[in-house]
Amino acid sequence: MAKIERLNVEHMTLGEGPHWDPESQSLFFVDIRGPKIFKYSPQTNTTISISLGTDPVGFVVPVKGQPDRFIVGEKLNLTLVHWDTKANKLVSKEVLVTLPDPTSNRINDGKADASGRIWFGTMIDGKEFIAGVGSFYSFTKKEGLKKHQDKISISNGIANTPDNKTFYYIDSLKYQIDAYNFNIDEAKIENGKPIYDYKKNNIAGIPDGMTIDTDGNLWIACFGGNQVIQINPTTGELIRCVQFPKAHQITSVSFGGPNLDELYVTSAEENVPADVKAKNPESGSLYRVTGLGAKGFPAANFDLNV
Repeated sequence: MAKIERLNVEHMTLGEGPHWDPESQSLFFVDIRGPKIFKYSPQTNTTISISLGTDPVGFVVPVKGQPDRFIVGEKLNLTLVHWDTKANKLVSKEVLVTLPDPTSNRINDGKADASGRIWFGTMIDGKEFIAGVGSFYSFTKKEGLKKHQDKISISNGIANTPDNKTFYYIDSLKYQIDAYNFNIDEAKIENGKPIYDYKKNNIAGIPDGMTIDTDGNLWIACFGGNQVIQINPTTGELIRCVQFPKAHQITSVSFGGPNLDELYVTSAEENVPADVKAKNPESGSLYRVTGLGAKGFPAANFDLNV
């Protein structure tokens, strides 16, 4: 039976982007509105965090082979950050690339693929929401910045199959998960098609962050739905729902732990009406779910050498 733990982490306005790092056996994640990046160490049940400034932070991913170096999506910049996690001190920041998006946009979710390439997208940033003004990108130092899609509303969940043949992607306001043919060598995603529709399946909330397990099933956070769902992307079967009755805005998921069989779940409390807030006092928490009987894959890190 699944067990849900609320972890020892400060309240987050918009917790996002959990990334389990096997090398340090720790979880990195962000509070977009903090704006902060975090490191949670389960061995000691402790968390450290650092602010990079005033710009929203969409994701943090470690750099391969370079301890305490991270690529961070900061407003419209991909930034290389040296964060001394022992001293909890920001050592340096270097902008790798600035996006051509409107200045009213910001970077949202991001993940690296097995080659070390970072994939990420953008959305409007501000109180007045405008749909369809974001884009979806990839980046390496050698390839530079590549735009794969435009007219994105809320760029969110990213996952791919272990054979690197299928790429899953979520634009949240489409209320669906799309699957693409994936050519990892050429950084191409093509022939996208919906493989699961929230509205047709009466799923509460909107699709947000996502990960994949070793059986090929997808785990998807339901923002505004108090739950994470597990689906079979081949058959369209809803396998299970993991409920978080005291956290309304579930934002993202990542498998972690020594055996990659623990599901870390981030949540948020942004622009929540008072009545919803009262019923969901744990919104903005970090959770760990065990006993699921599922395992994930080691997360890929960003490679500065590709």
